[in-house]
Amino acid sequence: MDQDNSGHSGHSGHSGHSESTTSLDSSKLTKLSLASGVLWVVIGFTMIHYFQDRSIVENLSDGNSIEIQIITGVIVGWIFGLIGRWMFKNPKLKKTLDDYLIIRELKSVSLTNSKILQISILAGISEEILFRAALQPLIGIWLTSLIFIGVHGYIQFKSWGHSLFTLFTFLLSVLLGLLFIHYGIISAMVAHAIYDILLLRELKKKG
Repeated sequence: MDQDNSGHSGHSGHSGHSESTTSLDSSKLTKLSLASGVLWVVIGFTMIHYFQDRSIVENLSDGNSIEIQIITGVIVGWIFGLIGRWMFKNPKLKKTLDDYLIIRELKSVSLTNSKILQISILAGISEEILFRAALQPLIGIWLTSLIFIGVHGYIQFKSWGHSLFTLFTFLLSVLLGLLFIHYGIISAMVAHAIYDILLLRELKKKG
């Protein structure tokens, strides 16, 4: 899909202004993604250095072989990404999901495939370092997962649809934690990135 097909519905007659505005928003989102990613990594590494017995290198290198971690990460990320895409396509859940600020913001921004890849990889690496490698060994998988979805603004129980999406994202976070424990941090990073890629591409169609 090329950029011309995304993020411009409902803007006919103002294409020049819309493109420049959307481009600016997209640029800001990319820069924000990079800045927040660096911040999460710095915080994560600081927490590991001062509050854990294991070193940063041990946290990042422990686990199965890189090949196994990548394979498991791709499988888990793909499965949950497909479930997430089904939820976004479900007419009964569409309005519910639009209730989430982060989803509305992402749908309003025109993202090229390269920017989707960049944002997804940055989020997968930086957030897994902070939440799984740094925070989870200190407070456990359940509380870490609760904080993770809370930071993303996914905790809502206003309807069955909100409750379902909250449960879905919580289970995804728990599974990322289990990947970290049983396979290694790279597996969690890959699963997170694959999931984000699939969801952002779906949001690109909706924008």
